[in-house]
Amino acid sequence: MLHVAKKGRKFSCYTLVLVLGVVMIINLESAYWKVENRVIQNDATQYYAYLPAIFIYNDLSLQIYHKDAQSLGATFFPKRSPTWELVILTTYGLSVLYFPFFITAHFLAPHLGYEANGLTLPYQFAIQMGTWIYLLLGLVYLRKLLLKYFEDKVVAVVLAATVLATNMLWYATGEAAMSHVYSFFLITIYLYLTDRWLEKASLMNTLMLGFIVGLITLVRPTNVIIGVLILLWKVSSPDELKSRVQYFFKHWHFVLLVGFVFFLMWLPQLLYWKMIAGTWFYYSYPEEQGFYFNNPQLFNNLFSWRKGWFIYMPVMVFSIVGIGLLYKIKKPFFLSVLIYWLLTWYILSSWWSWGYGGGLSIRPYIDSYAIFSLGMAAFLSWTFRQRLFLKMLVMTIFLVASFTGIQSNARYARGSLHWDGNTRQTYLVGFFQIE
Repeated sequence: MLHVAKKGRKFSCYTLVLVLGVVMIINLESAYWKVENRVIQNDATQYYAYLPAIFIYNDLSLQIYHKDAQSLGATFFPKRSPTWELVILTTYGLSVLYFPFFITAHFLAPHLGYEANGLTLPYQFAIQMGTWIYLLLGLVYLRKLLLKYFEDKVVAVVLAATVLATNMLWYATGEAAMSHVYSFFLITIYLYLTDRWLEKASLMNTLMLGFIVGLITLVRPTNVIIGVLILLWKVSSPDELKSRVQYFFKHWHFVLLVGFVFFLMWLPQLLYWKMIAGTWFYYSYPEEQGFYFNNPQLFNNLFSWRKGWFIYMPVMVFSIVGIGLLYKIKKPFFLSVLIYWLLTWYILSSWWSWGYGGGLSIRPYIDSYAIFSLGMAAFLSWTFRQRLFLKMLVMTIFLVASFTGIQSNARYARGSLHWDGNTRQTYLVGFFQIE
């Protein structure tokens, strides 16, 4: 039976509150917004630049940059287009998600005695808290989705481990303006909507699906591979795949509507590129910064002492192992999650900087933690059904792996893990050295 009977669901609810409380306490304790340009920095300045450029300077051509190179952020660096115009490196998706918090800060800044330039303390604080809000929403909908198919105690452990024992914790606190928590939120909503849309297509679900898919790809274009999920979600046989295709043909008008809304979401970006760069499609990164699909760093991506996902976030091993257990426990999810994981691993391993620059482990995996949570839930479901000795042994290993992830977050926050240059020696020798 795919669905789980509705029993007590309080444990996962309490866990959700606890996890969000821990993240908020870390945020309040760290108070990064009090440090100048600490929240909106590095990659985040590229995502954020659309907002001050439009609403403060009315200047998408970035002429303000020539007058003051730090006007859009101390670490903002545009690219020269073939027409010799300055172009923002990233697509505008994250600016949409920042917008409610940006506009609130923009209204309040002068009333609080701060300059309304998009970078002062009210803006930094608003973006930091905005990330927490999106984390909250993502976890609420992840809990809803998982409770539909797994027991409450399983869902509770998954929620706690996904946030506190992975690099999600750092990117919800230490570098909250980065894209990863936002992508996690969007992909979680996408899963929730996909699950509902495939059970009963409706106009509202269709519109929301097109909007969310558009935003997901505008935040991080490579996440377009989520399309494989709506094709294969709950498909476990050729006959079910045939039925899925027939479902799409039956609801062809809704399928077209998803595509139309998706196009509308991308239209402002295409117009911006056409206006500034002279072409509808523009690759704004430097030419050498691309994908090397003929040389994917598959092993390094997972096991390198420098950044390996399984080295620094070992609890995620249980998510990937659990994908195999989905075949036994929740077979309809097996194929879609497996193919998505393999595609994600290959694509992330093929990027020119497979370690993804400065950051804690392989940070783009955070985007997909809602999908991988199905594997972790399957693993825990299997574990809780075992005999006492095996259950205690496996959960002990699970807790040690979780502690290692928590330790990695603490070490990275305090500087005993380097942002890009770790080795086996630095990892092992300093394992218990937080400072």
